[in-house]
Amino acid sequence: MFVQVALICLAGLVRAQNTAGPPTAPISFLAREDSSAAPASRVAQRYVIAKDDLLDIDVVGVQELSRQYRVDGDGMITLPMLARPVMAAGLTLGQLSQSIRKELLDAGLFTDPQVTVAVKSSPWNTVVLSGAAKKTGVYPVYGHTTLLELLTEAEGLSDDAGNTATITRAEKPLAQAARDSNAASSRTLKVDIWRLWQNGDASLDVDLYPGDRVMIQRAGIVYVLGAVSRAGGFVLSSDQEQMTVLRAIALAGNFTREAKPAKAVIIRKAASAPGGKQEVRVDLKKVLSNQAPDQPLQASDILYVPESGARRTLDTVLNSAVTTTIWRLPY
Repeated sequence: MFVQVALICLAGLVRAQNTAGPPTAPISFLAREDSSAAPASRVAQRYVIAKDDLLDIDVVGVQELSRQYRVDGDGMITLPMLARPVMAAGLTLGQLSQSIRKELLDAGLFTDPQVTVAVKSSPWNTVVLSGAAKKTGVYPVYGHTTLLELLTEAEGLSDDAGNTATITRAEKPLAQAARDSNAASSRTLKVDIWRLWQNGDASLDVDLYPGDRVMIQRAGIVYVLGAVSRAGGFVLSSDQEQMTVLRAIALAGNFTREAKPAKAVIIRKAASAPGGKQEVRVDLKKVLSNQAPDQPLQASDILYVPESGARRTLDTVLNSAVTTTIWRLPY
């Protein structure tokens, strides 16, 4: 008797659902009898449901069935009034919505059920962003995204970002079915990240999938401090770029009138030296007059040009290097 009453109540709800509009969801798929009448979003087409995903399922107009469902360890979800669980893991959102629709039709509960499936959260479908980005961390990826979209969500690159982003594919990608053969052919690829970020080069905007890891390399920085026109840190634009003393001085806008170029010094990290720093004296007057060779600089070197009568100690200058402005070199 209870079953008969429940069926009668549901039949009344069916009439209400036929006039109700489908709810909107950011990552969802609406299943109707004619699937072409409701084209799926790119995410809904590509997202592959995994165990422990939390799904938001709405049978339009039927509150008893419309709620959140957790995919269990067997990959199933259990809906009230259905005799058996419904397989969810391994299906796209669209496939699951069609599967639920079929189960409801086979049970004789509806004549035209409209089922919306959306991803509420997922512990597995993520991309890890590390290195020289403003906001590193773990980002949810529901199906398909791109490197540029990920960078935008991370608020861009940090000032010390190098040229290269290394993308490492998961060994067993959760979204393998969504990849084409080219995307899955290599586990590691490198991208010129500044060309992508600054110029929006579409050819560099590679697809990202759940399980991918993105590491943005940090560039080397050379600091020029003291009696120069534009003191600061200068980011090397590539791993192969050779920075020299004369080029660093040129980038810093040359000396000021108070400079003592003959007393310049390079402060370089050296684990074996006292205090972890090594001082290399440079007579810039001789370098400028070709009486001494132009010396190469290494990443993290500090070129200090003292000024006449300056009271600042070298330690004070080194401390200021931490907070000085960082300039990115042009390509």
